[in-house]
Amino acid sequence: MSAPTPEMIEKFKAGRAYLKANPTLLDASIGQLSAAAQVPAKKFRDMLLSAEEDPAKLQALSVSIKNSIPVHLEKELQAHKAEVDKILGFPA
Repeated sequence: MSAPTPEMIEKFKAGRAYLKANPTLLDASIGQLSAAAQVPAKKFRDMLLSAEEDPAKLQALSVSIKNSIPVHLEKELQAHKAEVDKILGFPA
């Protein structure tokens, strides 16, 4: 994975700000996931809603969440991630 560009960082910040202004925005999407997939999806949502601003800490938390996802949930969560990226305007 390549380093994020300044444009990617700005889109991430804007999407995160949008989610913070609309904290229930992802609830319907998360609710459509299986119960097992909802756990990591909620962790990602909570990370985005957190007050943490240190990019290194956010990256580490994101990697930690990703590494905890069981293989059998990866496909379901990839589809959810694509939907979230589209909702929040994150770079693909």
